[in-house]
Amino acid sequence: MILASERIVSADGVRPGELVIENGRIAAVRAPTDAPGVLDLGRRPVLPGYIDLHVHGGGGAQCNTDDPEEVLAMARFHATRGTTALLATTVAARVEELEAALAAIAVCTSRSGGASVLGAHLEGPFISRRRPGAMDPAVFIEPDQRSLQRLLDAGGGTVRMMTIAPELPGALDMIRALVAAGMTLALGHSDATYDETRAAVRAGARCATHTFNAMPPLHHREPGLLGAALDLDALTCELICDGIHVHPAALRLAFRAKGLSRTTLVTDAMQAAGMPDGDYRLGSATVTVSCGRAEIAGGGSIAGSTLTMDAAVGNAVRFLGISLEEAAVLASRNPARLLGIDHRKGAIAPGFDADLTILDHDLRACGTLVAGEWAHGPPSAPAAPPGERSGLAERGR
Repeated sequence: MILASERIVSADGVRPGELVIENGRIAAVRAPTDAPGVLDLGRRPVLPGYIDLHVHGGGGAQCNTDDPEEVLAMARFHATRGTTALLATTVAARVEELEAALAAIAVCTSRSGGASVLGAHLEGPFISRRRPGAMDPAVFIEPDQRSLQRLLDAGGGTVRMMTIAPELPGALDMIRALVAAGMTLALGHSDATYDETRAAVRAGARCATHTFNAMPPLHHREPGLLGAALDLDALTCELICDGIHVHPAALRLAFRAKGLSRTTLVTDAMQAAGMPDGDYRLGSATVTVSCGRAEIAGGGSIAGSTLTMDAAVGNAVRFLGISLEEAAVLASRNPARLLGIDHRKGAIAPGFDADLTILDHDLRACGTLVAGEWAHGPPSAPAAPPGERSGLAERGR
């Protein structure tokens, strides 16, 4: 397969060219040619595929399930919104329920058809009852090796990321052990002080979970987890760029503090993403969605989002005042770096996986390639203005 576009987006700019795709990888990135059989995308931007580190569900499916088909349905839905790889993220639940969910997610890591399920992100259960967010604090537990081992065994090596509250007894030892085993440790749902957060960073934590949410607000005498996340260079900040979880002005402040290399976009999407308003599930909780805003039924905290990665990228361009190539870094390169897979994902370069997101003029995903196969699309030909040839054609026909 050869794709041509006037706007191939990479971290160092946007340029015209062709992508040669062979055996699921990008074999070459070259200047435009007159070769036949090229799928010409015109001015539609081609970006490195979006990687979502924090997604609970979408398309009517969720990750807190014992059914692998439900997890795969979620992954297929997010592929239609430009996501090429994701971490299936669980909310805190009883250990036996998380074991069943992790077993289901493990099955999905070897399946295809939608966004690649790279593994699991455990958001809890080792988090603080003082900052539960939408989760049930009754199922939170303090870090202990037995519960951890049960979860890791159930996942069969697929747990790639964990959110933990660093102030809990035993948390630092757990962080050190998991980091040594190659896991990405995130800090969140926490009442940690600045110093407790800094100790966790020294132990190997590298990410702040949905920055601003489920943590104390910034105080000038005790900056807390939020202040540490914005201050410490080692921490990358997850941002839910929907204009609901965080005000755009706060998003801009965070981006100015962290810069291009230490910010990553996530959706925190739940079952209702892509669905009409109504009642849905987040774990065992009932969530009511109205005008796209998800809240615990009966009036409560925000409960995940209905955000998708293509919308997050578009919002980042608008809210943060950044270019599309900069937004692509936040959605692709930075999450790949956090997971230690930036040698094969998160960029458009020879030898990298052919995970690509193609956008329309509104920055919505109109085509998604996962390992060189269409998980969404290929894009249909757009209507051309009078007197202009459509920008999408297969040359040589």
